[in-house]
Amino acid sequence: MAITIVVPWGNPHNKQEAWNELLAWTVEVFGLPGERVQFHPTTNYMLFTFTDKRDALWFQLKTAGQEFSSARTGNGRLL
Repeated sequence: MAITIVVPWGNPHNKQEAWNELLAWTVEVFGLPGERVQFHPTTNYMLFTFTDKRDALWFQLKTAGQEFSSARTGNGRLL
């Protein structure tokens, strides 16, 4: 079951440096996009899709202090 975290481009990650740090941390922890995580940018937000619920929870904890964090399962329900 895939779990997707939606991260809007707005505050506080609207600065290039903050996005660079978030993406660098994600690659350091979960590896390049592939089996564990996929990144999908859109016009208004970036989707981070995880195959393991524990990985999705860890990513959500990393961004928990931000208002933009939301996790949804493949059927659209919140994690």
